[in-house]
Amino acid sequence: MSTWQISGVIVLIAIIGIVATMIWLMVNHSRGRKKQLKERLIATRQAAARQRVADKRAAAHKMSQERLAAKRAAVERQAAKRAEIAKAAAERVAAERAAVEREIAEWAIAEQAENERVRAQRQVEKQREAEEVDIRMRAVEEAIAEWVEVGQYGSSTEQPVKLNVLPEKTRSHAEAIQQQVQLTAKEVAKERDELEFIKNRIEADVDFLPVEFKHTINEWKVGKVFRRSTFDDLKLKFRYKAYSVEDGYELLQMYRGWVAEQREKLAGFAQSLGGGTVDKSQTIQAIIERAEQNEREKQLEMDVDVIYALRNIRDILERLINMEILLKALDEVCRKRSEQIIAPPWQEKGTL
Repeated sequence: MSTWQISGVIVLIAIIGIVATMIWLMVNHSRGRKKQLKERLIATRQAAARQRVADKRAAAHKMSQERLAAKRAAVERQAAKRAEIAKAAAERVAAERAAVEREIAEWAIAEQAENERVRAQRQVEKQREAEEVDIRMRAVEEAIAEWVEVGQYGSSTEQPVKLNVLPEKTRSHAEAIQQQVQLTAKEVAKERDELEFIKNRIEADVDFLPVEFKHTINEWKVGKVFRRSTFDDLKLKFRYKAYSVEDGYELLQMYRGWVAEQREKLAGFAQSLGGGTVDKSQTIQAIIERAEQNEREKQLEMDVDVIYALRNIRDILERLINMEILLKALDEVCRKRSEQIIAPPWQEKGTL
C-alpha cells in the first residue's frame, strides 16, 4: 500500500472520528436540552401545584374563618335569645308571684271581711234573739197581768188573744232552730258515711293516693287553689280515689276539728232552746236535759217543737260520738298500716 493510500485512510478515519464526535456532541446537547426543558416543565408543574395548594389552603382558611364567624354570630344570637327567654321567664315568674301574692292578699282580705260579716251577723242575731226574748217575756208578763186583771173583773174576752202571743213566737223560733238542727243532722250523717268509707278503704289495704291530693289540700289551705271551694268539694273531687296513710292522718286531724265545731254548734242550739248559758265545764247532754226540764216546767205552755228539736240534737250527739269512735278506729288503722309499711309481715310464697 502506498503512502497516499495510507494517508487517505488516516484522513478518512479522522473525518469519520470528527463527524462521530460532532454527532455525539449534537446528541448530547439535544439530550441536555431536553433534560433542561423537562426539568423546567416539572418545575413549572410543581410551582403550579404548589400555587393550587396554596390557593386551596387560602380558600379553606377563608371558609373556616367565615364559618367561625357565622358560628360566633349564631352563638351570640342564641345567647341573646336565651337572655331574652330568661328575662321573659323571670318577668313571668315575677308576674305570677305578684299575682299569687295579690290573690293571697285578696283572699285574706275577703276572708277577714267574711269573718267580720259573720261576726257582725252573729252579733245581730244574738241581739235580735235577746230582743225577741225580752219581747216575749214582756208579752208574757203583760198577758199574765191582763189575765189576772180580767179574772178579777169577770171579763175574759181578750184572754185567748193575749195568751196566744207567747206560743206563736216561741213556735216560730223553735221551727227555725229545728230547721238548722235538721240540716246539721244531714251534714253529720253525710260526714259519718264519708269517714267510714275512708276508714274502710285504708283498712282494706289500699295505701296509695296520688300526690295530687296532698298537693291540692296543701294549696287549698294557703288559698292558692279552690279558694271558693269547701272541704266537701275537695272530698267530692277525690271521692273514688284510694286513701293513703298520710292522708288518713291528715283527714283525721280535719275531722277532729270538725267534730269539735259540731259539738259547739249543738251546744249553741241547746242553749237557744232554753238550756241556759253555755258552760264549757258542762256536757251537751246536761244542757239538753236542762232545756227539756225547763220546757216541761211550762206544762200547758210547753212547745212540742222544742222537745222534738232537743231529741234531734241528742240523736246528732250520738252520731258525733259514733264518729269519734270511728276516728279512734281510723287512728288505729293508720298506725297499723304504717307499721306494715315500715316492717311488712312475711308471707310464704311457695316452696323450693
